Amino acid sequence: MATNDADPAPAVRLGGLTYDYPDGRRALDGVDLAIASGESTALVGPNGAGKSTLLLHLNGLLPGRRKWGRSNPSVWIDGLDVARNAAAVRRKVGLLFQDPDDQLFSTSVLEDVAFGPLNLGLGKADARRVALECLARVDLEHAAERPPHHLSFGERKRVCLAGVLACEPSVLVLDEPTANLDPRARRRFLALIASLPVTKLIATHDLEMVLEICPRTVLLDAGRIVADGPSREILDDGPLLEAHGLEKPLSLALSSLDRPHCTFRDFVNGKDE
Repeated sequence: MATNDADPAPAVRLGGLTYDYPDGRRALDGVDLAIASGESTALVGPNGAGKSTLLLHLNGLLPGRRKWGRSNPSVWIDGLDVARNAAAVRRKVGLLFQDPDDQLFSTSVLEDVAFGPLNLGLGKADARRVALECLARVDLEHAAERPPHHLSFGERKRVCLAGVLACEPSVLVLDEPTANLDPRARRRFLALIASLPVTKLIATHDLEMVLEICPRTVLLDAGRIVADGPSREILDDGPLLEAHGLEKPLSLALSSLDRPHCTFRDFVNGKDE
């Protein structure tokens, strides 16, 4: 990858990323994407678009195919080729899964959050201190000694976020972070995510969340990027969203009632464009 020495490398860069599952299905088809440091970007699209597959490539969980005996690099984090620097990249990328039970495995919340720092080489005392600090950031220090499975779904999500933050990533990758959260837990979790001063790539169907915290949206369908731009512009494009299995966020749809010549019947029938 050629870069101008005067310009910092993007926090995330994909170059022609293509991935086929073992059954031959193409999940990603030549994806090119660059995300600047500190940028908050939403990745949206219908089920099966390739969003989760893309996220798993960012820290090498789905290594690329090999060609002519050498890796064929197509993913870079802070200028590092993931295929050749997997260990270093995994220190930079924090991945938060949709289901917290896919990440929690220890007998206590504190042990779970301290696991990452311990594996990064911190001593027990320092790992415990970092874990408690991160639990405080998500307002769960009082639950440090509790078993994770005794917590609510939203609390388990926050424990997972604390575990990711304990590793001090520069890039935070989230897969459906608001899924299955009640309104209060959703608001709390969104506030936490929005407050984090790191690069964020968020795969989601929660388009209202996108409007709140992601200035940029990337629309993925059938493994290809079909739109990339300001979130409000993309999410207010009814025909574009409908063509790719999505619907306009309710807040934008309701705002269309203020447009001239748009009646409530037009809105209900999807004719408010």
